[in-house]
Amino acid sequence: MRRHLGRYFLACLVLLTGVLGACGNMGEEEEKKEIRLVYADWSEGVAMTYLAAEILQTELGYEVETKMTDIESVFREIESGDYDLFVDAWLPETHKTYMNNYGADLENLGVNVETVRTGLMVPNYVEAQTIGELDSVVDQIIGIGSGAGVMEATKTAIESYGLSAELMEGSEQMMTDTLSNAIKRREPIVVTGWTPHWIMNRYELRFLDDPENVFGETEQIYTLAREGFSEENSRAATFFERYKLTNEQLGTLMDELQTFPNNEQRAVQNWIKDNEFIVNQWVKELHPIREKLM
Repeated sequence: MRRHLGRYFLACLVLLTGVLGACGNMGEEEEKKEIRLVYADWSEGVAMTYLAAEILQTELGYEVETKMTDIESVFREIESGDYDLFVDAWLPETHKTYMNNYGADLENLGVNVETVRTGLMVPNYVEAQTIGELDSVVDQIIGIGSGAGVMEATKTAIESYGLSAELMEGSEQMMTDTLSNAIKRREPIVVTGWTPHWIMNRYELRFLDDPENVFGETEQIYTLAREGFSEENSRAATFFERYKLTNEQLGTLMDELQTFPNNEQRAVQNWIKDNEFIVNQWVKELHPIREKLM
């Protein structure tokens, strides 16, 4: 009798284990395996996107696709569901227009960088102290791509302060190259700038005072997702809710990407190696189910 009972309980245990295993695998199969990240060509966004992609792949077991495009297309592709996430939304001011147009259909996964700022920036040797004094030192403001929030604010600043200086459109790379060349020659220059940015670690720069408050107060950077993302990707959503960087941490990450400009993966891997404790807090208890069972 005891022998039969033992076999019975053993059979039940095997059956229960199989059911639980099937349930675990079912949950894993139901969760989407690919995460699609979209970003604009700005240093901090590139850095945070590549860092997130590396962690999602190596630590959390996702396949990751990344795409760079202009900022309006970023918001449009998240809103349409063509892409899943954008980790570089500057709010409440810089990307306000895009949030007004697309934000109702987006998930906000929270702040990932506190206390960021945009404005017009000069080397410390430039005599002008306020935006209103610009015409006395330059006839051009070196900008980045059209559509960027800092570019729209600069157009407003030119009108508000009655400036004759012309806003030059280009790219962030063009802006930083022009800035670097001007500093080498100690020439006056004004650029559309923001912090955190790696140029602040390389050069002695400052923002021009903005008495009209055209560029607004300090902001925060948020992670935005397409509608339904958190429900379909609970582990990834939890990771992005934890994904927070200080200005100093983001600054060192951007420096790594400047050191290895053609090898973003190596740059972020170096940063991860130097910041294992931080990364471990982001991914704690989020590893794939199969990895836990092993």
